[in-house]
Amino acid sequence: MILLLFSLSFGQKRKAPPPPNETGNSFIKKDFKPKPFTQSIKNYPFKKTSKIKLISYNLDFKREPVDTPPPPGDSLAIWKYKNRKKPVRLETILATENLNGIQQQKSLSLLEIQQLVNIMHNTCSKYFAGLFSESGCYFPRNAVLFYDENDKIFAYLELCFECDGNKQEPKTLFEEDFYCEDIYRQLEIFFNTAGIKTQYLEEKK
Repeated sequence: MILLLFSLSFGQKRKAPPPPNETGNSFIKKDFKPKPFTQSIKNYPFKKTSKIKLISYNLDFKREPVDTPPPPGDSLAIWKYKNRKKPVRLETILATENLNGIQQQKSLSLLEIQQLVNIMHNTCSKYFAGLFSESGCYFPRNAVLFYDENDKIFAYLELCFECDGNKQEPKTLFEEDFYCEDIYRQLEIFFNTAGIKTQYLEEKK
């Protein structure tokens, strides 16, 4: 689907993107050549995709709240505990018909899809070895959703930009593309440029 749209909208030749900056960075392959968009979209999940959407959720939680049960017999504390606002899980959102729990969403244009594909396939692959460390927390606020021609979500990439972690469904969706920290930085910039927040939004008093 995307390949067909690309051939219709990008029929004219474009200048090749500039090579990555290799100055002072011995980790970058000198012979690195970016994977062309027309080649990338022939692979799963892009070959099955008719629409890609960015979403945000849990923006009003600074971190995962500590779940402390109320003391027995304290009716007010029990009521507050039962009615407290809770973070949402992406699996729970996707299980609802209207995707309840999403705070922001953006369907990508063809040009934005091209930019996303370039980040996915040409960020970590330019390095000789993985440059990656994890902070230990995992409290995701963002995801990339992939829709088929029937407007059904068939795959997703969940992201935590605070700890540089992800969850993929299917589990090997982009497994080989996430072995460097730089890809999280590039994706967060991409989300923000598209108008999708990626960090905690502190309430104004």
